[in-house]
Amino acid sequence: MLEWRNRMRISEFSIPTKIEFGIDSLARLGHFVKDLGGRAILISDNVMRETGILNTVENILRSKGIIPILYDGIFPGADSSIIDEVTLIARKSRANVAIGVGSSRVCNIAKITAFLCENNGDIIDYIHGREGNGKHIAYIEIPAVFREVYALSGSAFLTDAYDQTNKVISPEGLGTDILIVDPAIMSEIPLDTAVYIALDILALSIEGYISLKVNPLVEPILLRGIELVYYNLSKYVKNPHDVGIREQICTAGLFIAISNIVTGFGIAFSLSMGMNGKNRISKPVSSSILLPYIIDYNLNVVASRFAKIARVMGRDINNLEETQAALKAIEGIKEFKDSLGIKLKKSLKELGLKKDDLAEAAEVAVRFEDINSIPRRASFENLMEILEKAY
Repeated sequence: MLEWRNRMRISEFSIPTKIEFGIDSLARLGHFVKDLGGRAILISDNVMRETGILNTVENILRSKGIIPILYDGIFPGADSSIIDEVTLIARKSRANVAIGVGSSRVCNIAKITAFLCENNGDIIDYIHGREGNGKHIAYIEIPAVFREVYALSGSAFLTDAYDQTNKVISPEGLGTDILIVDPAIMSEIPLDTAVYIALDILALSIEGYISLKVNPLVEPILLRGIELVYYNLSKYVKNPHDVGIREQICTAGLFIAISNIVTGFGIAFSLSMGMNGKNRISKPVSSSILLPYIIDYNLNVVASRFAKIARVMGRDINNLEETQAALKAIEGIKEFKDSLGIKLKKSLKELGLKKDDLAEAAEVAVRFEDINSIPRRASFENLMEILEKAY
């Protein structure tokens, strides 16, 4: 996994995952699978079949003489119970390569399956803290959206079937061997979904940039990620079939996957995970609603950072006092979202949440380790205050 350790003035930084990024990068999949053993299980969902992505993947594999075992029964909101089902098939077939193709949930389930194939027990054991043996069968991840936040980390998220809350597991041995990010396969993402995912990348980039864990190596790519979304999303809305624009947004998404392992996530991510569990509220949608309130919450603590973000957004902050310059970041985000020409959700209430649901989301969020990386400490009461303002 990517490691970051400060030893006086010595730092270590490594990403063992091979990253294959760019237009038509999927074409090399067959070569990778053949080199890794060739006995593959392909894990996906029906959406990938409908969009034609699964057909493309299967054809690429067949061109190398590889006929994968297919599991395409992962459904939206699938919980941890499906992981044992997929793992049983993978174990019985003696697969030595797992390929995850699709949404964030699909990719995380596939990643965990690859781990379980080399570890004893069921997923419930690892939810409860069982340690891994440091191994997994080869795992290739192919996201069908602009970002997968856990792609390069030794962690994965799941929805616990027992209590329907989202949890993150990090047993030793969980990981991705090859990440393939091909903007060419993302042409069928519904426009509103794509916009919310891009806004989620923006939120993750901003919270990563203000994180207490940020370091000089990831700081520039987080600012660049903000810039890429800010200056390309409106172009994408006007021309979603321009693969070059998709590549720019995918670049910002890749930066998130890289920086996440150093900075962790923040309030928007943690609260969105809380709302996504039992209520199955879209994480990118809730994240986009929460972002201005989270900036406001941290504003006085890291005003200089928000001032830099405002400058990246092209706001005129010359001759402004630091806090006033920081406020330009909130102003910039609000105007940016309004300029997209898409009707976006503006409150959590619009998502069908009830007031009683807010406390449950805050209770889940406060348990996430990443909540400790934000510059201003957030208690349950602080999270409730943010949620109530966004409601």
